[in-house]
Amino acid sequence: MRTNPADIGIPPIQKPHVFLKSIIFNDDTQLPLNRNSVIVFTGANNSGKSQVLRDVEMYSDKSNSCSTIVIKDIEYDFSGAIDEETFFRESFKVNQTGQYEIFGYGHAFEKSTLQSYWQNRTFYNGLHLLFIKRLSTEHRLTSSNALRRNDQPERHPIYKLNQSESLAQTLSDYFRQAFGSDLIVNRNDMQTIPLHTGQAPDKTAFTIANQDEYYNQVTKLPKLQEQGDGMRSFASILLDTFTSEHSITLIDEPEAFLHPPQARLLGKMLANNNPDNRQLLISTHSEDFLKGLLEAKSENVTVIRINRDSNTNRMSVLQNDKIKDLWDNPISRYSNILSGLFHEKVVVCESDYDCLFYQAIIDAIYEHKNESAPDILFIHCGGKTRIKDVVSALKAVNVPVAAICDFDLLNASHNFKSITKSFGIDWGFELSADMQIIYDSMNAKNSGANNNAWEQIKKVGKAGFTGNEPAAYEKVEAACKSAGLFVVPVGEMECFDKTVNKEKKDWVYHVLTNYKLATEAKLEEARKFVQGIVDYKPL
Repeated sequence: MRTNPADIGIPPIQKPHVFLKSIIFNDDTQLPLNRNSVIVFTGANNSGKSQVLRDVEMYSDKSNSCSTIVIKDIEYDFSGAIDEETFFRESFKVNQTGQYEIFGYGHAFEKSTLQSYWQNRTFYNGLHLLFIKRLSTEHRLTSSNALRRNDQPERHPIYKLNQSESLAQTLSDYFRQAFGSDLIVNRNDMQTIPLHTGQAPDKTAFTIANQDEYYNQVTKLPKLQEQGDGMRSFASILLDTFTSEHSITLIDEPEAFLHPPQARLLGKMLANNNPDNRQLLISTHSEDFLKGLLEAKSENVTVIRINRDSNTNRMSVLQNDKIKDLWDNPISRYSNILSGLFHEKVVVCESDYDCLFYQAIIDAIYEHKNESAPDILFIHCGGKTRIKDVVSALKAVNVPVAAICDFDLLNASHNFKSITKSFGIDWGFELSADMQIIYDSMNAKNSGANNNAWEQIKKVGKAGFTGNEPAAYEKVEAACKSAGLFVVPVGEMECFDKTVNKEKKDWVYHVLTNYKLATEAKLEEARKFVQGIVDYKPL
């Protein structure tokens, strides 16, 4: 009779686990990790988000001759010990030559070799696959397919659902939140263990004596593997993250194939339910998925924006306390500001019609040159007063940002000062003296006659300055542009073409409908202005 070690006071041997203790990237940024860290990589296209995940997997296999690209070094945290009764039995099958093969992968080892690798804290020949799993978009479309029973499936997620009614119900509940449909394990199929979707039969109406009728009804439901990509991908992520024994899970673009509400729900689920003994590293290009993560208010989430600079990937790390600050800001939470994390540059405008016009000009310029338009996101914030908040929020996550304001910003000194401060401009040192020259001169114009000099100059912009004003404004304009603040030189957007005497909304629609934006002579100054914003590179 075998004795249970726990019965005689001997603590059970902890199963082997491997965690990432720290990562050093190619810009020398060092990222420490906890055993339950959720690390989210964001950035523009081709910044290196997905490559980070491939690098983690590649770096871990010391027999791999390929060099990593974004990651320079990884420090691991090994825990537990190899125990013949658990590690070998649950993780390997013995093949015909007596070697140990990893379930599901086919990599074979001698037992003594495995013990040596573990003692030396080194992975070779695929041993890392026991601890690290990367969920690619391609993998997620097939990993939830029916499991064949003769495939020695003990470590397979579907097998674990088959063995645990409570686990199967938990995942079904999650699946129903996303799709309004149950996820049901068909335990009665003799050849495979398929998953079905739809309205699950009422279990309380069936007993052991008539359970066959229950599974007859299940069999009539659609199989998951015959459903759309969104359902299969979502289910695969649930399966691999909520049943996996891997201590490190890498998920590439979990939002792929999902509608925005489902992506947001998935982000919230992953953040809320990540166990204390698993690390999640995720690359995403979805504002909705990111909002779901932030909504969970987990203490373990770290967001990293990657800016690619030639062959160097610059890491901007947003720790949990900064994430909370960002999420507590209603402007960040209820607007599309977080989309800026996934673009090379963001331009903040006063209104949506400003965004529409300037974006159309950029697209026309580059389409005319048969070139791809730059990756710039235009967002509006409903007036000047909120620009400072949006700029500050984007700068907090190191997103390159510029802003466009109408010329009357100069007269609104309170707004002007707060916006320049958000851009890091020192008002007292860089602007105060020259702006005082402008204010004194403009006030003198107002005092002698019954007119409003500022109201008039809003219609013509800097061309309306006289005397000492042009020289002073030239310095102000240069300081603002160098920081990313662009003041409309002709006064306001509609003044780029005064032959169209319409309100802003109708002016934009008229210009976009009737002009060839890339060549219309009346819009030459607008094109020049917008090109300056495109060419602006933050210091």
